Amino acid sequence: MGYRSRFDLTGESQRMGETAESLFEFLAKRKEIPIEPATEKQQKSHIDFFLTNKKGQKISVDVKACKKSSRSSTSSNQDVVWIEFKNVAGNRGWLYGAADYIAFERENDFVIASRSALVLLCERVVNLTKKVQKVEDALYCIYNRKGRNDEISLIKMKDILENVKTYN
Repeated sequence: MGYRSRFDLTGESQRMGETAESLFEFLAKRKEIPIEPATEKQQKSHIDFFLTNKKGQKISVDVKACKKSSRSSTSSNQDVVWIEFKNVAGNRGWLYGAADYIAFERENDFVIASRSALVLLCERVVNLTKKVQKVEDALYCIYNRKGRNDEISLIKMKDILENVKTYN
């Protein structure tokens, strides 16, 4: 069992993440893409897997589970994604991690986007100076969860698909 944040009281976030990672690994193997899991130390740098592309190059991937847009939502929402600028401890979030690519889980596939291109997009479309108190106001604004030092924002998946080269 992987890392579980002390803020993940029910373990739901950890379970969702592990399920998404298992599915990602299964799909890569099914497509005969060489894949290997990251070490625990690499995982702390926001890398879950290494894939080997057709040129023999290893690329690192951080897998993100499809999440609900709010805690009160009954199901996940694949039309928007949470972006983590700062983590719960106030340190650099996964957006600024070591992975080459971010793989966002959707219902039938994963959208794989260059992390560096995603940084440029998010810093352009998110108002980094506008802080909001309500999760329903988090679209393109910085939301901070009560009792945490994180800075997160919702952006539309459509923005990623239209502005960043992606792979499925």
